[in-house]
Amino acid sequence: MSDNAADPWSSLARLLEEGVQQGVYTAAAAAVGLKGEKLWEGAAGRVSREPDAAAAALDTVFDLASLTKPLATALALMLLEAQGRITLETTLGEVLREKWLPPEKRALTLLSLLAHQAGLPAWRPFYETILAAPEAERRGLLRRLAAAAALEYLPGSRTLYSDLGYLLLQAVVETAAGRDLDSFCRREIYLPLGLEVLGFCPRRRPGGDMLSFAATEPGLIPGRAALGEVHDENAWAAGGVAGHAGLFGTAGEVFQLLSALYRTYQGEAAGPLVPAVVRAFLTPIPGGGRTPGFDTPGGELSQRSAGRFFSVRSVGHLGFTGVSFWLDLDTGQMVVLLTNRVHLGREDKAGIQRFRPLFHEAASRALGLDQSPVASCQ
Repeated sequence: MSDNAADPWSSLARLLEEGVQQGVYTAAAAAVGLKGEKLWEGAAGRVSREPDAAAAALDTVFDLASLTKPLATALALMLLEAQGRITLETTLGEVLREKWLPPEKRALTLLSLLAHQAGLPAWRPFYETILAAPEAERRGLLRRLAAAAALEYLPGSRTLYSDLGYLLLQAVVETAAGRDLDSFCRREIYLPLGLEVLGFCPRRRPGGDMLSFAATEPGLIPGRAALGEVHDENAWAAGGVAGHAGLFGTAGEVFQLLSALYRTYQGEAAGPLVPAVVRAFLTPIPGGGRTPGFDTPGGELSQRSAGRFFSVRSVGHLGFTGVSFWLDLDTGQMVVLLTNRVHLGREDKAGIQRFRPLFHEAASRALGLDQSPVASCQ
């Protein structure tokens, strides 16, 4: 009997180690399960490339980058819809009545923003403007800069992945909820689900200096700390809390949150989430390759990252720091893969792009959802 037949999870542990050896990342943690039940978790590498760096472990905290979009901003909007405060068809102008919101943005629906179909550009270096402003004027500047950006295409005519839309959605959440995105998610969603680490700016919380963080890199801001500080420059300049980036967490807690989403989607009670609303947010929009807040295996940025064995009825997301998750709503397979690939160079994307599908396919095989030969990272 082969080692893999005796232990179907050995291929996953081996792949995580191969990713370290081949320079894809220095630290990784992953969790795999079926229908909400975690069946395997593992970690590999060290939290940084420093010779005396601590080993990565299951409690290592990773910068979740754009996983913030589905797991904070979209999730907060799910809860606000369940509470009757907004709907997917609510427009920006109905919530944001501030003078800084230009007339051409007032008719944009929350659905168009969530699905990256609102006409907004992908990214702008707003951090340069924010850091040049007096500190007293920086609060709230990020959303105003996003609102002022010119539309690049007719809303609804195409899909263009955009950080800017989620900055405006953050403003919607905070206006409708009457509190900041961080505290709303922590108090209303994460803590009720038993998620104690998941959140923004964890190093600033009591005991946060005791957490083990996977290192990223200073990026476009020289001298910035690489441990426990959000990697995204715009989010960092805004204080660490943003609608598009800033969330931190462990692989286990991200898995736990996905489990709650899956159970709710299936009609079970899971904390503050409501089945009908969760189903609406996890249902693809025709022609867009996305749901309101989540990517799909056929989406613009995620093609092939989930491997060959996740069905078309899967949702997930990728993050620039080297993180991802996939949840198959048909089979129930769930994979969380967190790495710090940017620590070894943000421009080298080929390694993680090659590694992700190999890991996901190995996970599917370990779950018994495919009988193909086990993949190797080599």
